[in-house]
Amino acid sequence: MRKRILVVDADPSTQSTLLQLLGSMDYDAVPALDGSAAIARIRRESFDLCMTDVKLPGPDIPQIDGYAILKEAEQHHPAIPVVMLRADATVSDAVSAVRAGAVNFLPKPFHPATVEEILRRILEGSPGAREYRRPATPAPLIGEHPSMRDLMERVTQVADTDVSVLLRGETGTGKEIVARLIHASSRQAGGPFVAVNMAAIPEHLAESELFGHVRGSFTGADGNRLGRISSAHEGTIFFDEIGDMPKGLQAKLLRVLQDREVTPVGGISVPVDVRVIAATHRNLEQMVADGAFREDLFYRLDVVPLVLPPLRERRSDVPLLAEHFRREYNARENRAVPPFSPDVLERMSAHDWPGNVRELENLVERLVIVAGQRAVAVRDLPAHLRFETLDLEAGALDLPLGGVDLRLLLAELEDRLIGQALARTGGNRNRAAELLGLNRTTLVEKLRRRNVA
Repeated sequence: MRKRILVVDADPSTQSTLLQLLGSMDYDAVPALDGSAAIARIRRESFDLCMTDVKLPGPDIPQIDGYAILKEAEQHHPAIPVVMLRADATVSDAVSAVRAGAVNFLPKPFHPATVEEILRRILEGSPGAREYRRPATPAPLIGEHPSMRDLMERVTQVADTDVSVLLRGETGTGKEIVARLIHASSRQAGGPFVAVNMAAIPEHLAESELFGHVRGSFTGADGNRLGRISSAHEGTIFFDEIGDMPKGLQAKLLRVLQDREVTPVGGISVPVDVRVIAATHRNLEQMVADGAFREDLFYRLDVVPLVLPPLRERRSDVPLLAEHFRREYNARENRAVPPFSPDVLERMSAHDWPGNVRELENLVERLVIVAGQRAVAVRDLPAHLRFETLDLEAGALDLPLGGVDLRLLLAELEDRLIGQALARTGGNRNRAAELLGLNRTTLVEKLRRRNVA
């Protein structure tokens, strides 16, 4: 069956160009000239993708723009990926669109080959298609806290450059989401985004996995292999947990950054055009001092450092995030859970969230599945969130008139201290356990029980 694409653009010239192009690619292109017509079609028809201009002049009062269409597409079941377009676009426009949930952003005028490449990657399963599908959620970028506004301003500043970026932040704060946002807002947006988790690659396989190898270069090398870095040619490679990269490979990555060349195992160097974004929750400066990380590589990666704040430092964003996840999992799981009550949101906002946004998402997913069609009640929350909230940071330890569950209160206090210990040690569980007077296995078990291990 032909893939159906909704094309929303009030400019007849752009509309005609897109319809002809999509038809030549054997897609079923469906036109809509204004926001009202587009939303009506989304509600009653099925589409594989939507392309919409950000600005949609028309008869709508209030005006329906591309962002309203994006929101409607996200709430559709299943969610419809959206590519947004805009004339006279700036990097800030691209950042805003991708942050809102668009899978890609195209400035107008565009080259037909660029449109074809992006759509093939999204819809046809061609190499790199996985990197272009909508991330599970862009929610870590939702928030109006000043720290998030500062972060987005920095993202806008670096997106249209080629400099390396180092993302710092605790586990679960959304570092890969920010990396994808930078990629989608950059000149490399038409190329692949390749994510590599260094902590998940066995050391003896890391060199071949990253740099590739040629046939016969070692026992078991029965053919040539293209490494992850070469797979990201003309795009972006994202090294998550860069601090876990073996010391011996750090020199080879440094050469990629300096000379724009990749040397496969047993092969010769070949040129590569790739932007490098790295992320870590570890203290790289200390690793440099300890000799565990190359100083020259650190400075190459740390050209533009971006720090992602932990959720406990932007508690005012918790209700926004929780509501986003509720809507998302309602659509994904075919549920109809209404908005969270003030009591539920109050308890969520009081929690320290040592697992950050990822922990919050896991909780909301569970609540939506359990509640189904009804409202989430306080009794549905985990035990450590159900009791009447006390402001421990302000020292408000007076017994409430209605009493308190001491066991649950102590669990909340434990959660907060564990979160503070992990934050203070940059996520190092050995050192955090020492600060708390625990052995490491006890701390890991406590984190596992809270679904953040």
